[in-house]
Amino acid sequence: MSIVCGNSWGWLLDSCTHIDEGLQRCVCQSAGLEKPTYFKYCFKREYFNTLKPHGQIQQNTDILTSYTAKHSNGEHAKTDLQTRKKRKRKQRDLNTGELDAHIYHGKIRSVVLEGSQALLEAARQCGYLTKALTTPPSESLTTHECQLAALCDMAKQLPLTDESEVAPVQTLNGDGLDPPLDIFSYVTENPFDSACEVTLMREKYLLPPRSRFLLSDITRMHPLVNSGDKFDLIVLDPPWENKSVKRSNRYSSLPSSQLKQLPVPALAAPECLVVTWVTNRAKHLRFVKEELYPYWAVEVVAEWLWVKVTRTGEFVFPLDSQHKKPYEVLVLGKYRSSIDHAVRSSAVDELPEQRLLISVPSVLHSHKPLLSAVLKPYISHKPKCLELFARSLQCDWTSWGNEVIKFQHSSYFTRERAEDPARTSETALTQ
Repeated sequence: MSIVCGNSWGWLLDSCTHIDEGLQRCVCQSAGLEKPTYFKYCFKREYFNTLKPHGQIQQNTDILTSYTAKHSNGEHAKTDLQTRKKRKRKQRDLNTGELDAHIYHGKIRSVVLEGSQALLEAARQCGYLTKALTTPPSESLTTHECQLAALCDMAKQLPLTDESEVAPVQTLNGDGLDPPLDIFSYVTENPFDSACEVTLMREKYLLPPRSRFLLSDITRMHPLVNSGDKFDLIVLDPPWENKSVKRSNRYSSLPSSQLKQLPVPALAAPECLVVTWVTNRAKHLRFVKEELYPYWAVEVVAEWLWVKVTRTGEFVFPLDSQHKKPYEVLVLGKYRSSIDHAVRSSAVDELPEQRLLISVPSVLHSHKPLLSAVLKPYISHKPKCLELFARSLQCDWTSWGNEVIKFQHSSYFTRERAEDPARTSETALTQ
């Protein structure tokens, strides 16, 4: 279970536990072997081993700079004085977006501070967040070079499939062999109760039990729409535009206006719960609440906060940092189509207006905590769930994005042999 503890403030989550749940028995077929082998996969813990708040690094740098200035020759001291003067001249009044963010921070600051303290104390009583992991060697944190987004762009040159002749969903076969899958034109499904290791584009990926995915960009979502599924929960993690993304070139961002092209109304079941991750830029939050959700006929019902902490329970950034905050926002809304507007589900109406989700963030960019466990009480029994702009897969979920299987690459996991279920059954019968 990914929920370590919970109270009236919210929940503290262990992301690795949730990822591992579907990979306890994974079928792997090796060339030349008649029978498949079974492995247990675990997401590498060192990717969730944030040891110190990021603000401390800057603090230590400032201390070192101050010491150097005091003990260096006069020329260096003069240079430092000139630098500080330049910085002073750069100070200015807050712009509109910064002012809005400051006001919003003031409204939720006490909730973040008091709620986090209560949840972290409860977690420590459970023996969680009491010590850091052993710092791993740097070479163990190498990441797979993902080319999925580039491949999606290349796939757009391929002709569209004739939807009248071909089903939009393809499933893995049952003989343990890697099928020749077209993962750009079809929703690909692992229908089995075990995870599967498959070779896609000469790389090994792990597909959780009963998971489905479509690898495409926003212009080629028709296989997902044409699958006929209507979802009770839709989670979005849009690639918001910001300066940091542009500088790092980690992924392609999407203008806010293009998010309206997402076929959310076509994919949403009556009373569907829609959850959107939003960065701390005030204009993005305002866009979701005032433009995007009304455009989709989604009514805002709650705002939750994801609070990021270190392995020892400190905020990853100072709470009042002007540069970055230690939290992100989730806007939760309910799809209100004109047909079923009068029918309201009691389960979603009980959704708390404000809750905290606390976890140690992944060092991998845009690797959000999974929400299945915390949202389970607020959606229908055996729901159909969809994640848009996903970078990983989940059991019993459908996922879409142009890097949808990025964090399913086998290099992100450790593995050990697991017992063959057939052999386990034979042993039980003889006892």
